[in-house]
Amino acid sequence: MPEVSFILILFVLTAVYCLWMGYRHRWLLWPLVFAYLFRTLLFILDYTRVFRPPGSTADGARFIRHADEFASRDWYTLFNNIPLFHSSYYAWLGGIFQKVVGESPFFLIATNFFFGHVVVAVTAIICYQLWGKRAAIWAAMIMALYPFGAFNSVLAMREEIAIMFFLMGLYFYIRWVAGKSPLGLLWGGLLFGVAVLFHPGWVAAFVGVAAYLVYFLYHNLFKDRQRFVTKLHASKIVLAIGMLLFSVGMVTLSGGISLGKGVEIGGESEGGIGATIEEKFTGEASGGSAYPSFVAQGNPYTQPWLIPARIIYFHFSPFPWDIRSPLQITGLISSVLYWFLAWRVYRGWGELKHREECVAMLFIFGAITFVFALGVNNIGTAIRHKTKLLGLFVILAASSFNSFRIRFTRK
Repeated sequence: MPEVSFILILFVLTAVYCLWMGYRHRWLLWPLVFAYLFRTLLFILDYTRVFRPPGSTADGARFIRHADEFASRDWYTLFNNIPLFHSSYYAWLGGIFQKVVGESPFFLIATNFFFGHVVVAVTAIICYQLWGKRAAIWAAMIMALYPFGAFNSVLAMREEIAIMFFLMGLYFYIRWVAGKSPLGLLWGGLLFGVAVLFHPGWVAAFVGVAAYLVYFLYHNLFKDRQRFVTKLHASKIVLAIGMLLFSVGMVTLSGGISLGKGVEIGGESEGGIGATIEEKFTGEASGGSAYPSFVAQGNPYTQPWLIPARIIYFHFSPFPWDIRSPLQITGLISSVLYWFLAWRVYRGWGELKHREECVAMLFIFGAITFVFALGVNNIGTAIRHKTKLLGLFVILAASSFNSFRIRFTRK
């Protein structure tokens, strides 16, 4: 069967990719081996129905079904109605490829299996270039073994492919910031744009890019003006102005920032972004892992602590008082990891605030955090959404990984 052959080819291709990256970067081999073994185990557990990762029976099954529907249509119908900037685009693209290689319920899962290892490798390489080998190994192991991140690699969901393109864009973007890639800003913007195709919420990355470029242009044109400007420096300023206009255009023309499922910031609402922010605190939180009412509801203008509280809950929940069932205890894995990363960011803050690449990443991290945190009032949904930021959070936290030690006392 051609579709079965394609699935096996993707798993073998992933193994070859891991070995190739391990050959190029010896320190990366074992983290990629652990990533491969862990994700293979999760795939087997899901296939045998011993353990179904969160989302596999709901959103994952829906994307598989929609991809099959697209694959059954004729070519004219497929290309006449391309669902750009919509969740269906992921299923549409899966349907296109399945028309070529054959239909299979494991097609989207197998491609995400490969993308997941690219995510591990790109995150580790960025850390290596910024902080060195020791920090990169720690970062790679976190990305390889964090369960909620690995789930994206064995689910038919759009998160993994969007995260991959975002991190690839981040790689080129920070190389431009560091002055190592004259066209890195263009490549970064292009790849961020591809991520937006799969999940419109990634438009927030352009908000962060625009904020940094304003900061960059202010310092270069007004605060630290030079009498003589080199050709390279001038081209960097012109490119920054162009990308700033493009970033603003991406946010404006898209009608605001949409996260799907009715979660939208800006857009065509009558009251603009202010009214929409207020609306995020009027609805009652639903679901078995809903935020407590003191975080989910209120007036963010008369109670300004609500927005910081929502952001704290987004990154660090569940807290002990939020646990309502034995299954929700697993969410503490996420909570503990993100507290650890926040602690390492704090320890490395002196390095972060004086390094231009990190300043640029902090603008993006803040923009994406604000957008996704504002639209979430459920701990389970928060865990899934904040995994989008895991690679970026790990890169920032890795600034202090070199000083991290685990000591075992002998009794």
